[in-house]
Amino acid sequence: MKKLIAIAIMLALVLTVASAAEGVGDAYPSSGVTPPEGSAIIKGELIGLEVGWGENADAGRAAAFDGDIFTFFDPLGTGDGYAGIDAGEEYILTYIVIHPRDGFLDRFDGAEINGSNDGENWDLIWMNEEGEAAEWDWQKIPADQFKIKDTGYRYYRYYNELMHGDVGEVELYGYSKAAAEAAAAAAAEPEPVIEEAPVEAAPEPAAEPAPVAEAAPAAAAPAPAPQTSDITALAVAAAVMALGSAALVSKKRR
Repeated sequence: MKKLIAIAIMLALVLTVASAAEGVGDAYPSSGVTPPEGSAIIKGELIGLEVGWGENADAGRAAAFDGDIFTFFDPLGTGDGYAGIDAGEEYILTYIVIHPRDGFLDRFDGAEINGSNDGENWDLIWMNEEGEAAEWDWQKIPADQFKIKDTGYRYYRYYNELMHGDVGEVELYGYSKAAAEAAAAAAAEPEPVIEEAPVEAAPEPAAEPAPVAEAAPAAAAPAPAPQTSDITALAVAAAVMALGSAALVSKKRR
């Protein structure tokens, strides 16, 4: 659960960029590209020349970040001035999209994207060494063309010290270094192990006592067979009774 929360926080921080700053138009960014997973357009406070060639306010830094490919940043001269963004915190760059100025494709030769963490000392992240732009269209530069990768910078700029350096649009994509580190730290932290109390087995129900079989009622004992002496006595009694009856009959006849 903690890892999922950390990842959600990282994505929220990556995709929630700084509020619209000076000169960033409602149409910015306008290229419609899909950046690498986890990356978003980098916005912030504009830095660099407020006005361009001939003190033209419409050719200053804002023109490179307004979403309009027909407006353009036009520096004061070769290597003299840049247009960039203060992102407010360190971002790791993952994708660059540039649209050259209409009619000046040769001025894309030598174009650079630089990064800095103090606004004064700049590192070269990418440089166009292929000459002028082949066509007036979006130039897409993935991270595998960078000279420096996976390094966080707060300040980014578009600059050219070989040519005059005009540019129509500059889009920089990346992710917050702090958010990525926080998510990585949270993901590395072991999840707490919650030991569950052992479930006690339910006691087995006591066995019911076996039903006691009722004894069948005892059969009446058969009357004992008469003994021989008893038979004799009965015979004598029967004879006496017979003699008495005969005597009574004889007296009546007389």
